[in-house]
Amino acid sequence: MYSDTIRAFHAEIKQAMTARRRQQWQQAWFHLERAHILGQQDFILHMHTHWQMLKLAADQINWLEVRGQLLRLILTPVGHLTGRLPLGNPGSSRYSVLESVPVPDDLQALLEKSEQDQR
Repeated sequence: MYSDTIRAFHAEIKQAMTARRRQQWQQAWFHLERAHILGQQDFILHMHTHWQMLKLAADQINWLEVRGQLLRLILTPVGHLTGRLPLGNPGSSRYSVLESVPVPDDLQALLEKSEQDQR
């Protein structure tokens, strides 16, 4: 994965953690979903994002989301082994596990650059 993408991933995680500490739940989810899109192709980053989503859901006492994140933590290794990772999926339970979603333009540019640099 290209270093600009990794830097952007960590920036989104940092912003999510700041929002979480301030109990700015919507903002925290926004940044975690963006981090998920950026880190989804890397197993460790992908798992880390779902772990952060699980903690955020627990902070909110959102049992539906907690259940969804536990499921995703179990399914993430399977997705990586089978190559079934839906492009653009933000990772929260608002979306089906296998639902592909259009990637925001700014993230798409980073991901395309990363893909080109890996060739």
